Amino acid sequence: MNIIIIIGLIFLNGIFSMSEIAIITSKRVRLKKLIEKGSIGALSALILSENPIHFFSTIQIGITLISIFNGAFGEASLVASLTPKIEFFSLMRPYAHEISLIIVVFSITFFSLIFGELIPKRIAMQYSEKVASIISPLMLFLLKLMGPFVKILTISTESILDILNIKYKKNDLITEEEISKLFREGVDIGIFNKIEYNIASRALKLDDQCVIALMTPRMKVNFIDIDDDIEKNLIKIFNSSYNYFPVYKKSISQIIGTLNTKTLFKKIIFNRSIINIDIASAVQPPLFIPETISIMQLLETLKKNKSELSLVIDEYGEIEGIITINDIIHSLIEDISDNIYQEEIEFCEDGSWIINASMTFDRFQELLSTQVNFPIKNSRNYHTLAGFVMTFLGHIPRISENFTWKNLKIEVIDMNNNRIERLLITILKNKK
Repeated sequence: MNIIIIIGLIFLNGIFSMSEIAIITSKRVRLKKLIEKGSIGALSALILSENPIHFFSTIQIGITLISIFNGAFGEASLVASLTPKIEFFSLMRPYAHEISLIIVVFSITFFSLIFGELIPKRIAMQYSEKVASIISPLMLFLLKLMGPFVKILTISTESILDILNIKYKKNDLITEEEISKLFREGVDIGIFNKIEYNIASRALKLDDQCVIALMTPRMKVNFIDIDDDIEKNLIKIFNSSYNYFPVYKKSISQIIGTLNTKTLFKKIIFNRSIINIDIASAVQPPLFIPETISIMQLLETLKKNKSELSLVIDEYGEIEGIITINDIIHSLIEDISDNIYQEEIEFCEDGSWIINASMTFDRFQELLSTQVNFPIKNSRNYHTLAGFVMTFLGHIPRISENFTWKNLKIEVIDMNNNRIERLLITILKNKK
């Protein structure tokens, strides 16, 4: 009978151990999905996971009581039953009780570890949410039943931690770094492909990027003069690959709005003629944003204003460039639409690269991330390769001027007045 009680206590110990691991390892998202399907057990598991201090106190009380009862029953029954059998051997007779005690303690400890700890925990780790949903209602009942004892333990624990100046912090927030790490692990084991990982990792960086990093700079923007005749403006539109155009009156500093070519073409089709088309009727009010806001802030602004284009201005109100929804999308799907960058990069036979200096530094960093040890966080006041070169040198460079940075040799090979056009990038294998 006593052996059955000890086996039962080991089984109960296994339930406590299993529930502890199951609650710890259960994913909240999966538990919420089970709750949506009507699982009461999953709801109990979620409640326990949100009150870990009280839950762990309940588990500890249960395991401690089981250990006490195991020791009491083991010594009272098994040792008493085993001692006469040990006394049968004359050499062991003087130490029969001690030997019996050692055998009983070792046996109970062994079976408690195997069936009361290791196996239940392995099962809980393998089927976390399922085990948690089954056991949690019982654990929640015990938590309420042991409420006074749990409260005493909690107050005592927190008092001692206060003396040690250790404060409990509930930290259930997932950081961007942890999400990125999960995606990398997903790529390694084949859950995600490389393109999915790249899109996700770039999306996580949108809040850290300023709009100036993705915008089309002013020098590459095609502006429409509202006073030009319709034929001239249409030729400019047809010869351009852009869908949006800033519209000005008299000078570029006087932007009166933006033109969406779809809107203009609809008007042309409706009128069946371009002669009497008034471009001003297709112009939308301009949306100006400062160059310092993040891409995420830009998305919120575009959504609020129901716009697909905004004009980026500096601190003096001068136009720096334009940025559209398409620019943001292209920044996310560079692997799929690599042709966007064909004009920016030229690969040489000797392994060096000729790169357009207007390329964003983030794109450049991504291209060479496997060959150059870039810092994880970069606080910088430049956004393009040209800006980086200017900042590094501290002056406007000359053609053929070069310098070494990390394991790269960077040479200026083309200038347009004071503007850097192209750079020759060579990877130096003998440097780290």
